[in-house]
Amino acid sequence: MICLMAYFNDIQTFYDCMSDLFDRLAQDPDIREKALESKLIVNFIYSDPEGEVWINCTGDEMVLTPGKQDLTAHATLIMDTDVAHRFWLGKLNLIKSLTSGDIESEGSVPKLLKLLPVIKPAFKIYPEVLSEKGLESIVDVG
Repeated sequence: MICLMAYFNDIQTFYDCMSDLFDRLAQDPDIREKALESKLIVNFIYSDPEGEVWINCTGDEMVLTPGKQDLTAHATLIMDTDVAHRFWLGKLNLIKSLTSGDIESEGSVPKLLKLLPVIKPAFKIYPEVLSEKGLESIVDVG
């Protein structure tokens, strides 16, 4: 039996990658504008390793905050970090993952799904972030 290791051994490394990714996405005027127009607060709850990330688009800036927050999410997506990793690499179909149960959801997911075309540049940026952090070995996954 083959035992696969998780892509991320600690949640802080994953948080650092997500923070860098969203900092870069927020630099794109089109992405920033559409995200802020959504007025969404999205909570991502992760396992293996455990953690959460909040994206708040209700103000003048897209704000990503790791860890538990005293906010109310419009949409919540629950998954393990390996699923999130494959998504940001552009190697995972979100709709299929939602229907198969790889990603559980709560709240206004249809509003969130409308942002999918907007975040497409992330699929190019995320591998660059990983490489800059010395994580090239996890860029090429199936």
